[in-house]
Amino acid sequence: MREIQVADDVFISDLHCIYLRDISAAVISDLHLGFEEEMNLHGLFLPKLQLNHVESMVDRIIERYAPESIIINGDFKHEFSKNLPQEWDDIIHFINRYSSQTKLKFVRGNHDNYLIAILKKKNLEMLDSLETDRYYIYHGDRDAGLKKITILGHEHPSLVLRDRVGGIFKVPAFVHNRESNILITPAMSFFSSGTDVAQSLLSEEHFTPVLKHVDSSRFRVYGITEEFGIVDFGYLGDLHMSRINDGF
Repeated sequence: MREIQVADDVFISDLHCIYLRDISAAVISDLHLGFEEEMNLHGLFLPKLQLNHVESMVDRIIERYAPESIIINGDFKHEFSKNLPQEWDDIIHFINRYSSQTKLKFVRGNHDNYLIAILKKKNLEMLDSLETDRYYIYHGDRDAGLKKITILGHEHPSLVLRDRVGGIFKVPAFVHNRESNILITPAMSFFSSGTDVAQSLLSEEHFTPVLKHVDSSRFRVYGITEEFGIVDFGYLGDLHMSRINDGF
């Protein structure tokens, strides 16, 4: 399935985005542009795949949905402490490529400390959060509360699938709590394998602080698979109990 409607005008997509039909906006998060150079500085030499992967995904988002705006909900870049040369190059390339096709809106993430210096070169602003009549969008690295339909990133949610002979397969995932009106996007980064939500969201030490206020077992997990598109894996609490019963 290419997409699943989880609320009125709210669609989760196999393109790692949330499409908000009523405001013609696509929400993505955790692109981590410049990741390869930061790893190179630590002695891990990676091929430069991130930008091509991200732009391929965004190309398909624009082709499918033609959104009036794309909201980058935090961690557009990777390095915390400065702007690396690759980050300058990749971010300017991204902005030049898409600014004539859609309105780009940037919400601050915990990796975006120095992003504003690059955005100012293109006369763009960075927001701490974005709020409309129905939606409240912020990254999730801090507890900024819950209201309306709250859309978060930061968690890098994924689901680990195990079989009885020890095989492990990890898929990126959306998680949705209908009772609390929370929706969390998977990371768009090529290099992020994600955090297994069956462990992270049920832990007492929440990676995303605001989630301590909600019943994490009531999150519904939607994995993104290459063969089947989006797959509804059910409630997180049920998945956790299934693992316990299976001895995982």
